[in-house]
Amino acid sequence: MSSMIDPIRIEQVLQGKDDTVIALPGEPIVNIDAVTARRKVNGYIGLEVSTMMGGTAAALVYSKGRLVWRVPIIFTTPLDGQLGVVGVVDVDVQTTELLIPPNLEVTLQANADALLKTLPHSPTG
Repeated sequence: MSSMIDPIRIEQVLQGKDDTVIALPGEPIVNIDAVTARRKVNGYIGLEVSTMMGGTAAALVYSKGRLVWRVPIIFTTPLDGQLGVVGVVDVDVQTTELLIPPNLEVTLQANADALLKTLPHSPTG
């Protein structure tokens, strides 16, 4: 079942800090809600990176000239539960596109390894 929301529209020109136009009057600025953005990220992370990682509550932020849902990626183990945030994935609120940073998988894995080393039962901890 697809979770569609009514687009949020603006009444005046919405500009970022650097005077970049984010949206024009009558134009939708949010075409995806936080829950759907998180689900999209979870699908990508689960298929492409690891089933031991997933998104948590998204925050609406202005980044690099666009509004995005920023979804923190949490690393979890069966024994220890949630260990912490290992990275973020942004979702463009207008296009609903996942904005995957370069080397995301490498970064997430390195951060997860660092968290594992802090555990008392870790072979290297």
